[in-house]
Amino acid sequence: MKSNTIYKILIIALVLTSHMASSQIGIGTTTPEGALDLESTNEGFVFPRAALTSVLVAAPVVNPNGGNLAIGTTIYNTALTANGANDVSPGIYSWDGTKWITQHLREDYRRYAQTGGCQRTTIRETTGNPNPNDVDVVTGLSSQVFTPKYSGRYRIEVGTNFSAGAIEDFTSQDEISLATSEGSFFFAMNGTGVNIDPTSTTFDYQQGWIYTHSYSVHNSIESPALEDNTVPHFATVVYYKYLLAGHNYTFTLSNNINTGNDYFVNNGDSGTGQGHIGHDQPCSVEFTYLGL
Repeated sequence: MKSNTIYKILIIALVLTSHMASSQIGIGTTTPEGALDLESTNEGFVFPRAALTSVLVAAPVVNPNGGNLAIGTTIYNTALTANGANDVSPGIYSWDGTKWITQHLREDYRRYAQTGGCQRTTIRETTGNPNPNDVDVVTGLSSQVFTPKYSGRYRIEVGTNFSAGAIEDFTSQDEISLATSEGSFFFAMNGTGVNIDPTSTTFDYQQGWIYTHSYSVHNSIESPALEDNTVPHFATVVYYKYLLAGHNYTFTLSNNINTGNDYFVNNGDSGTGQGHIGHDQPCSVEFTYLGL
């Protein structure tokens, strides 16, 4: 009789163990709807934390049973690396069998804009190409430093805006006088892996040359005479560069106008004859992270 009782107890224990092994686990709920169901109104789930060194290196995360790391293993990475294409940044990663795949959105955007309102520029009165060593530096965009949050490909957009100054009434009759002023903006940038240097070449946008021009009008036919000397010329150049997280990249935007001095008030050197930088829209430099 005693042996029968022990046998029945063993059978019941086996059935219960089998049921528990095949059932779901619920934390904060008695009716789990999956293999693991967590419920809370004021607490979160904390992923295991580890400091990765590269998306290609599984370590320091290991499989507790030995062998390769199981596909789908997920952790929260706490490290930020700046070595190149396989860098990691803080966030959630999952292992796909060969590399860590980021599971979090990575965004990095920064816009630098001209400050102080419209800036006046002079005409250099030179022949040949504009001189990148003789410039008016755009206020607020001199020796600025951008430090990327992530290693990867960035879109760098440089926006410029130039308007010519007032021209002389250089006709002796009731006519319309029209003159143009030309030159270039220069965008220089340097840092790890990047060297945009306008002084190294001429009229090469890849090296920071951004052609600009504008015209002014004096209409003597009308009474009183009409003038228009704030006709803007907008020019935008876009660069795609691989930047490293945590590294400093220094950049400057400048301008050289070198034609048209004979037709502008005071030869374009002072007063109303000077040109306008950022008259109705400031010049700017924008950095946008695109990904690895």
